[in-house]
Formats: sequence, C-alpha cells, structure tokens
Amino acid sequence: MKRKRILIVDDEADARALLTMALRAEDIEVIEAGDGLTALRLAYERRPDLIILDIAMPLMDGWLTCQRIREVWDTPIIMVTASSELEARVRGLELGADDYLAKPYDIDELQLRVRAVMKRAQDRPYLERPARYADEHLMVDLATRDVIVDSQPVALTPIEFNLLRYLVQHPNQPIPSQDLLTSVWGESYDDGEATLRVHLHHLRRKIEPDPRRPRYVRTERGIGYRFQTQHGQD
Repeated sequence: MKRKRILIVDDEADARALLTMALRAEDIEVIEAGDGLTALRLAYERRPDLIILDIAMPLMDGWLTCQRIREVWDTPIIMVTASSELEARVRGLELGADDYLAKPYDIDELQLRVRAVMKRAQDRPYLERPARYADEHLMVDLATRDVIVDSQPVALTPIEFNLLRYLVQHPNQPIPSQDLLTSVWGESYDDGEATLRVHLHHLRRKIEPDPRRPRYVRTERGIGYRFQTQHGQD
C-alpha cells in the first residue's frame, strides 16, 4: 500500500519538527513548508494526501493559503491556530477546511484527527479543477501564475488573472457574470457588470489572437461568459 503523504505548513520550525516526528511514527511521509507560497508550490508538485495548515504566517496567512488551495484542489486540510474561538473555527470551515485544531494540542488527538480526516477523504469523490491550460497559442499555469501567449510571457493585473483563473477552472461551461464577480470581488460587491466588462476587455486584448472575435473568453448572452478550450470547440 502506498504511504500517505502529508504537507505541514507552519512558519515555526520547532512546530514542524514536532508534527513531523509524530506523523513519521505513523509511517507517514512528511513534507514541510514554512510559508503559504511554498505550500502552494509543494501542493502542486507533490500532491499530498492531507495538509496541516497553520493560520498565523507571514507573507500569506493560513486563511488565504486555504482559499488558494481550495480553488484548485480538494485535498483534505486540517487548520491549526492558537485561537480556540468559535469564529475562527467557523471561518476555517467556510473556506473549505475539513477540521480544526487549537494550540496547544495533544499529539495523540492530532494523530486521531489525521486518521479520521483521511478516512473521510477516501470515502468521497475526488475533485480536482484544472491547474493548467495549454494549446499552441495560450498557456495558463494557475500554480505558478504564468501566462504565455505565442511563447511570450504576458503580465496580467491581479484582477485579470483571478478572472482568467476562475474561467480556466470551469472550462467549456457558461459562467454567470455574478459568479465571476463574486469569485474576484466577493459577495458584497455591487458595482459589477460594467466593471467586469472593462476588465474582461483588457484581458482579451492580452490573450486573444483577435480580441474583436474572442477565441477563449466568449460572451454567453443573457448569462455571462465561458472559457472555450481548443479541445472543446463548438
């Protein structure tokens, strides 16, 4: 049977060492990251079976790291924090975490939680949204945030990239404009449709062979937009 692989994400080396020792006692392969950006790269490269994610980290905290992971993978996540407040637990679960553990925690309890979460994950269908799109004209790598058009790197604004990422993750299907707005600006954003059109106009100018006749970012009249892959042509 293949050994399980767990990614530990914590900026404190001592905390990672303690977790590593406890998990290796369970015959688990452990990989470590000291920050959220490294965690995203390792999640993409090593495809762990479970991620243990600390919340309080510099550069990219656990909340944002969890959100970015959930945009691409359905890997089980246990969030770890020094806060035992219900609000923090609810926020973690809303972002897609599978379980929550407050520091200081008992190692035996952690091992039990790990076994329980991985068992539940085995019983559910695995969801993995596309992490990369490539054809002869366009390449989009969601893990590295690279966008290449005709072999040349293209610089997108954060909003343009986030719109493209959501579209790439839902290929060949109509996406309501409100879903795109929510994915980038959140539920409370009101001044939507005109702003969305402006950003998509700029995105098309950067990635389309002919922005006047979009090949990738298609308009779905009365609905919103669609990312058309060249493998799923009408």
